[in-house]
Formats: sequence, structure tokens, C-alpha cells
Amino acid sequence: MAKYESRYKSLGFYVNGELKRFNNGTYTTEDVDEIAVLDAITDAKRIDKAETTEAKPASKAPAKRTASAK
Repeated sequence: MAKYESRYKSLGFYVNGELKRFNNGTYTTEDVDEIAVLDAITDAKRIDKAETTEAKPASKAPAKRTASAK
């Protein structure tokens, strides 16, 4: 199951000549043709894969303290 999110509440797109629409900014599908079209749309972002594939940023080493000269 693929879940997509759009910044528009009712974004519309065509799959094989049929109009499909997002409902309240989300769209869920299992259809391979719809997934291929949605992956190509720049205004739609897949959210079911993005959560698991995003890498965490590397943690930084603590800064070294230097003595101040007086």
C-alpha cells in the first residue's frame, strides 16, 4: 500500500485517461499505474516509504574547550 501527501487538498491527476483526486491532501493506492504517475508528480510526496528510508544526521563530536590566556 502506497500513501501520498500533497500540499493541495484536492490535487487531481490522470491515470490511463481517468481523473483521480487527493482527498484532504492524502491519497492511498495499491495500483501500480497510479504509483508510477504519483512518483512523477512534484506536488505529491510519498510518505509511507519516506519515514523508514530517511537516515538520521550523524551526531557531532563535542567541542573541545581551550584555556583562555589572561
